[in-house]
Amino acid sequence: MMSFMKKYGYFIASASLLLVFIIFTILVKTVDVHYYYNNTYVGFYSMNSKFGELVTNFGKYEPMGKMSDIILYLSFGYILILFIFAIIELIKKKSFKKLNMNYYVALGGYVLVAALYVIFEIVKVNYSPDSLADKLKPSYPSSHVFIGCMFYLINTFTAMKLLKPEKEWIKPLVFIATGVICVLLVFTRTMSAKHWLSDIIASIILVSCVYTLFIGVSHKLAPEAPKIKESEE
Repeated sequence: MMSFMKKYGYFIASASLLLVFIIFTILVKTVDVHYYYNNTYVGFYSMNSKFGELVTNFGKYEPMGKMSDIILYLSFGYILILFIFAIIELIKKKSFKKLNMNYYVALGGYVLVAALYVIFEIVKVNYSPDSLADKLKPSYPSSHVFIGCMFYLINTFTAMKLLKPEKEWIKPLVFIATGVICVLLVFTRTMSAKHWLSDIIASIILVSCVYTLFIGVSHKLAPEAPKIKESEE
């Protein structure tokens, strides 16, 4: 049983989170649904409207929105750094086949994130509370939270596998720093008044689902080489 969970645990967790996301999405479309405006409807209306009033009364949502934009854009810089590392290794090895598998797994993660973004731009579950009457903006799940957090997490996880820091405290410190950035992104986007609270919750569930799947695939396709003891060198 332990061997089975070690082998498929991440995939089971990801599938479970996907089920939670699907159920939550169904609830958003069916529970406490009220008319908003311009032929749009909002689920979990009581929760979403009360939180919307709280955020608006907070009065700082415009700077929060700009800050969330900056944090999102910085995540693209992480991709550029990883891309440069891949190009350098490719030049040295002169073969795509010899390129570290972690780069291909990360690329697969980027493609999946992009595909899900496109899907939710087409399948409109919710519209942003700050949509203009003549231009409704899909807001479910929050693309800022989903894309930004996924890019930070994918790049950090991949970088730590590639760099293999010798000092044990470096890896957890880097992951903690990444976690803080993701929390800051979630907070600023939540307080920007550009999303319903249910949009933010959905994006957090989806991030957890996709990132867990990414870890499972990474361990499967690009397992870390065992460390060689000094006595065996």
